[in-house]
Amino acid sequence: MSFATLMRVVLSLEVLMHLSFALTTVGWVALAIMFVFGAYAFVWGTISTTVRQRLVPAELQGRVASVNMVGVFGGMVIGQALGGVIAQVWGLTAPWWFAFAGAALTLLFVWKPISQIVSATQSKEP
Repeated sequence: MSFATLMRVVLSLEVLMHLSFALTTVGWVALAIMFVFGAYAFVWGTISTTVRQRLVPAELQGRVASVNMVGVFGGMVIGQALGGVIAQVWGLTAPWWFAFAGAALTLLFVWKPISQIVSATQSKEP
């Protein structure tokens, strides 16, 4: 499996997991989805770190990694706050519907550029 295909599969699974969370009403099913989501986060974290480290010059790695961490953790804080507001206004499953729509749109926008990103990382390998 190519790196680009792996990235697309993993991101597609994220979209499906958000949809699954929005649709499920059974606790053990939600727990199973959460387990898969945890595995997804591990795989995606590894992939995104690999891509970033292949593309960024060694002297800028620390700066780029710190900006990435601010984005990740800042996104978590902002996302949780927005999720709480969305749930209050439209119900408990609404944040999952919003996440599903956002992840699906993001996947559509990055589907083609993923090939360019992967080819750029391969041209930087020794």
